[in-house]
Amino acid sequence: MIWSNDPAAAPYNPPAPVICEYCGAERYHKGINLFGRVLWPPYGAERCTCPEAVAAYEKEKAEREAREAAEKAAAEAERMRKRIQRIVGDSGMGERFLRRTFATFEVTEENRAAQRAAKSYADNFDALLPHPGAPEPGKNGLFIAGPKGTGKTHLAAAIANQLMHGDPPTAVICMTMIDLLERIRRTFGKGGVDEADVLTIYKTVPLLIIDDMGKEPATEWAVSTVYNIINGRYEAYLPTIITTNYDTQALIQRMTPSTTGDPTTAEATIDRLMEMCRGIVMDGQSWRSR
Repeated sequence: MIWSNDPAAAPYNPPAPVICEYCGAERYHKGINLFGRVLWPPYGAERCTCPEAVAAYEKEKAEREAREAAEKAAAEAERMRKRIQRIVGDSGMGERFLRRTFATFEVTEENRAAQRAAKSYADNFDALLPHPGAPEPGKNGLFIAGPKGTGKTHLAAAIANQLMHGDPPTAVICMTMIDLLERIRRTFGKGGVDEADVLTIYKTVPLLIIDDMGKEPATEWAVSTVYNIINGRYEAYLPTIITTNYDTQALIQRMTPSTTGDPTTAEATIDRLMEMCRGIVMDGQSWRSR
């Protein structure tokens, strides 16, 4: 290496120094000795060490890293979206779900705390995801329980809609438990798609929302499939949102296969969810009865 202000560099046509825009100091270029010649890269001028130049460089570096991170996140979300489209079909959200946003949620005294908790969850979702080197995210899911018609599905869908239309967008799967199991069963027969491909989508999507847990038929296949998905997300620290009309004991009963009467897998599933999720209780009169 040779610097442009070195007298030995004179025969190699060194570039003129660059003047620091903050303090006026001269910034010299670093040349590369190569087979008796010196190459002067256009970006080779040294950085000035004055406080203003250092601060500007750090700001530019932070902005560049933020842009690169956003571009990477957007590209990953698009890859996941295409994978979901290929295997699952879509996010699972029908037209009714897509219309359920925070703007269309009618806030009352009875549901105000639940609405705030759900909105805060959506606003701060990135901090709930696992990041390399960061502490464990802890309870980064939601378990939304309450009587039918109190807005559980609306809040879950509002979270999904905000994240899917964010910048960058987040890949989300949001569907009822019955639909989830039916789609898994249906995709097993698709050409080029095996069970591992299907289950991996549900295990690795950044946010999985399962609506109306406890309504599905309690078969051994169903409860083992649900446990497989929930346990995969538990081990990966990935957030999951559950809505249900039932408390935990009732859910275990609902998810216990009648053919065996063995609640072990159902209990393990609910145990995982209790460790993964914070609870939101929805009260009040059913909207459908108004």
